[in-house]
Amino acid sequence: MNIFVFGTLLSETFRKIVLGRELHSEHICTASLKNFCVYWAEGGPFPVIVPQNGAEVHGIVLKDLNEHDIERLNYYELGFGYVLKEALVETNDCLQDVFAYFCKSSDMASKNLWSFDDWLTKHSEIQYLATTEFMDFFGTKFGDTAQRMYNSILKRAEIYVKERSSVRKAIEGGPSKHAKAQVESLSREYLGFFALNQINLKYPYFSQTLPDTKKRVILMGSEASLILPYDPVNDKVLLIEQFRIGPFCRGDRAPWVYEPVAGMIEFGEKPEEAAKREVYEEAGIQVNKLVKINSGYPNPGEATTYFYNYVGLVDLSDYSPGIYGLKEEGEDIRTHIFDFELVLDWCRSDKLRVLPLNTMILWLALNKNRLSFN
Repeated sequence: MNIFVFGTLLSETFRKIVLGRELHSEHICTASLKNFCVYWAEGGPFPVIVPQNGAEVHGIVLKDLNEHDIERLNYYELGFGYVLKEALVETNDCLQDVFAYFCKSSDMASKNLWSFDDWLTKHSEIQYLATTEFMDFFGTKFGDTAQRMYNSILKRAEIYVKERSSVRKAIEGGPSKHAKAQVESLSREYLGFFALNQINLKYPYFSQTLPDTKKRVILMGSEASLILPYDPVNDKVLLIEQFRIGPFCRGDRAPWVYEPVAGMIEFGEKPEEAAKREVYEEAGIQVNKLVKINSGYPNPGEATTYFYNYVGLVDLSDYSPGIYGLKEEGEDIRTHIFDFELVLDWCRSDKLRVLPLNTMILWLALNKNRLSFN
């Protein structure tokens, strides 16, 4: 089968990830498709092809693809609102009947014309990583799950690229200035709301002795914003209460716990944006001002999860506690308003079971006198 492709699949690196193999030059030829145009997708760094009279899409034809190639391409394309249909393209030699992936709805497209060069510069590294993880689930029982969880996969890739390129003022030094861990193998064991990987690696010891291969299981979490809503005028805090699977599976007889507002940071979203959005979704109130507490790993020995902690200054004078949360996400959240001194007393007497909340309350006790809406 011959398939016309465009957009990200013009990248040789990207094609190899999707197909699982390299194509020789004799199996590739340049081509164009008339009366169509390519735009950036709404909400993501993807190309979308839509009908447009007088326009022309430049791409390539992948020739003589085998059944396995088609299965991998279908796995990558069909789960994201595309269909495989016949198309007539023009090559250097002649007009050819081929197949191409078309979107089911033009609503998928933004109003911005697609730029391969911009994608290559700004987005390709993230998508190489995300697509590698996505294609690793091809042919497994998690294949359908990968389609549903692609935004989470994309977010993990975004985090990884950001962390590898950022300069941190960390105090940890390691055995030496240039110490690095070496991955020997990685297997993807589970994919759902989170992912679970098994990784075999070596890392240098402080004693400078030769390391053994270590087997580790790692929960591939994401980034989250945690917010403690606080009214500095009335000296009150807002806490949320909800059922938590962790305490329940531990055997805790009270799996409904008090927490700060919290939520995952979506792909392309800043922590501050997520913080304000989550306070509105989970408590129905607008944040007047965000004050950064700190950020870091809540459980670095088991998970990649990373928290951004804030105090959100709010006006609680006329607030009525109630039931909040997004029903489509299965959230069932009850809000409460407490005097800060009462919550601080709970913290001192070990009655708050969520450690990030304890940290935030203690920080607020030390710093609340300098907080104001101004």
